Amino acid sequence: MTRRLEFWPDYSGALLWDEDGRQVALESLPVTASLRENAAGWLSEYDDSKLPWEPTADEEWLAMGRSLLSDLRLALSPDGIEVNPDEDYWEP
Repeated sequence: MTRRLEFWPDYSGALLWDEDGRQVALESLPVTASLRENAAGWLSEYDDSKLPWEPTADEEWLAMGRSLLSDLRLALSPDGIEVNPDEDYWEP
């Protein structure tokens, strides 16, 4: 059975959510310390003003998020965990 998580970055270090809308800590998943650190660093810069519909959109930050999504997919897929974005703009 595949476990599905949603990639939905938000304030307070929120990144992944389960199908019941609960935040999933990266520490509870089979990912490397390096990937956790990269995610934490990227999330620490989260701000709604960086999102694509804002005049202050930050394409570099968004590109890093797309890369992070790809890395999470690669890391978690062998364990039957599927990661899907909440918005289309996260797809590469």
